[in-house]
Amino acid sequence: MAANGEGCIYVDGRMLAPAEATVSVLDAGFLLGDGLFESLRATRGVPYLLDRHLARLTAEAHEIGFHGVPAPPALAELVYATLDRAALEDAYLRITVTRGRTPAPLEPFIGPATIVIAALPAPEAIAAGRGVSVSPVGARSDRSAQAKSTSRQGAVLAKRDLPGVNVDEGIFVSDDGLVLEGISSNLFIVEDGVLLTPTTDCCLPGITRARVLELAAQAGIEFAETNLQLERVEIAREVFVTNAVQGVRAVAIFDARPLPTPEPGSIYRRLHDLYEADRLSLRRK
Repeated sequence: MAANGEGCIYVDGRMLAPAEATVSVLDAGFLLGDGLFESLRATRGVPYLLDRHLARLTAEAHEIGFHGVPAPPALAELVYATLDRAALEDAYLRITVTRGRTPAPLEPFIGPATIVIAALPAPEAIAAGRGVSVSPVGARSDRSAQAKSTSRQGAVLAKRDLPGVNVDEGIFVSDDGLVLEGISSNLFIVEDGVLLTPTTDCCLPGITRARVLELAAQAGIEFAETNLQLERVEIAREVFVTNAVQGVRAVAIFDARPLPTPEPGSIYRRLHDLYEADRLSLRRK
């Protein structure tokens, strides 16, 4: 398949144009949402923190009993081959594994796992000074897995319930007012000069979240992982969210309340710039 700006999708040994890529209707991912995925960004053919994403993906696949999932080095080779075929300067990368196909309806799934790697044009990057609008949404069941499930109906319904078309992200809040995580992000605030983020007891320990905490430590920024009540977020002057596709994003509006534009010397701006410099410094080995 020649690169045409649309990207490339690997499906179980085949490199395909996005419009040609399919999986079986008897696949566990399609029938039951029985799959895992990782999504991240790749620039100039280099995916940021790929080793961490693959380690999380394969560890969870082993934990829940998927068979035939390649080891991280073999998966990495497939990822780079897909990116090379896609030939995109800036790519959205999604790696999906499912339990595989069943021989016939109602029969057990015997594997091997289905492997799908999509390298597609990345969404527009959000500039440091351009914030997003975030709104609290209702509680959802506590998360027990340490990786992302392909069963994303809860996220779809939460997105549907966001108040208005101009809200970019929702933040899950428990019935007792405890802030958990975003629909597709982790949340940070700055309070009295200290960087704070919810603990991972009831949320996915995001790869980008962990990297931001590492960068904060390297920069001498005081931080803590703690339980955050909603009212503390509502009065914070600095709020931002993180994920592996859009990186570190300022929150300009929280629950319809405008926040100050983050200054270049703010903790958010420092961490945004450190993260971007780290991400863009990588070169293909």
